[in-house]
Amino acid sequence: MIEKAVRPVFFFSLFFYSLIFSQSKGTNKEFKDKVTSNSQLFNTNIDKAYLQINQLIKESRVLKDSLSEMKLLEKKCRYFYNKNQVDSLIIASEQLQKASKEYNNVYYEAMGNIYIAETYSVNKFYDKAILHLNNAYEILQKDQSKSKKIFYAKANVLSSFANVYLDKNEPKNAAKKILEEIKSGIELKNPKEFANFQYLNYSNISNIYAQYNLDSAYYYAQKSIEIKPADISEDKSMIDNFTVIGQYYKNQKDYKNSIKNFHEALKISKRIGIELNINNIHKSLREIYQLTNQKDSADFYENKIKQYDLQMLQSKYNSLQEVISKDKQEQNKSSNRNLFLLGISSVLAIAASLFLYFKFKKKKNVEINQNLQETYNQLIELIKNNDPSFMFAFENVFPEFSGKLLKLNPELQQSEIEFCALLKLKLTTKEIAKYTFIETRTVQNKKYRLRKKFEIPQSIDIYNWIDGI
Repeated sequence: MIEKAVRPVFFFSLFFYSLIFSQSKGTNKEFKDKVTSNSQLFNTNIDKAYLQINQLIKESRVLKDSLSEMKLLEKKCRYFYNKNQVDSLIIASEQLQKASKEYNNVYYEAMGNIYIAETYSVNKFYDKAILHLNNAYEILQKDQSKSKKIFYAKANVLSSFANVYLDKNEPKNAAKKILEEIKSGIELKNPKEFANFQYLNYSNISNIYAQYNLDSAYYYAQKSIEIKPADISEDKSMIDNFTVIGQYYKNQKDYKNSIKNFHEALKISKRIGIELNINNIHKSLREIYQLTNQKDSADFYENKIKQYDLQMLQSKYNSLQEVISKDKQEQNKSSNRNLFLLGISSVLAIAASLFLYFKFKKKKNVEINQNLQETYNQLIELIKNNDPSFMFAFENVFPEFSGKLLKLNPELQQSEIEFCALLKLKLTTKEIAKYTFIETRTVQNKKYRLRKKFEIPQSIDIYNWIDGI
């Protein structure tokens, strides 16, 4: 079984490009040294480096060192990106965008748009993500200096486009974007810079190929390792390379070599603190240990998966609130003409959807009925067992449910969304009370509060209303 492709990493996530950035000569040298030291630490232990960043940002503002301030704000974005903390990423990326506009810096303004695009894409606002990526590219086009940092920023835009395509489950389109980057490397005349650039590109393309062509994925992962510059410590790209090679051997049923490479990836991840896509490794190891009847090891990684899923669900929920709030603000700024066109597009889309819905309704109903009861029973079993992974499983079955609720009321609490999920499954008041260990009166009160929050008339059955979400 081929694992789902993972998200490529930005090129400027590594310290070996930091020399491209120059700071003003008048800036305090001691402070510049601290920022440089933090950059070096960020490449080897991002958790320790992150602990220094807020204080360094304060110092940069006191010294009026705008370049250092933006560089440090971008590091915050990079930290949250690598830690998969999407809720914090959207806040940090907006801070970066605001500062870059204030200081009129096209590079960091573009990077702010790229990170914001990532948060939109994760939450399935793909059109918004593409809009911000196009904004980033237009901003970079204004710079006519042809500097290296603008070149790498444009590469970052392509990487983020690849991420959007991966989120949309279009790996072949994602691969095209990375292949564009590989081709663009011809602009780099310095052999070391070229090797640095393609080392990351080959790692990225191997991750994407891992979704549909493991032989090509293995080839590029090995190629990335071969050209890895000697002065670069093991990093995110090496985690990805070992992961892809582990997947390749797993597919070959060479479990010994597969486990060896997965553990190598985990070792680097633990040492440098990067957790992006780490759960793919946990799932592969769990599967291998299940296949080889090593129950204790399989259970160990099962628990790791559940812990990670719960963490990601919380982060996704928080980020979804931020994204929806930001989306509403942007919509309020739109002109009446844009709103009119949006309305017309929506009407046409709804009309087309209704046509397709009624055309294929009979066929869909047959397919749904075959799986609905089994899925329902599995979710109910998780509720009965008080399993913390219930909401994660529910989100997989109803991926748009939380987002639709939050659009109706962005102030909704996660506990209220979870209660709505129980109503979506049509659990009665007594069943909810029994499975969640609360009084029936408490369940009734929760229903009443939901009616008020969503302004559901008493004449409408709350289960029917929820079922329409």
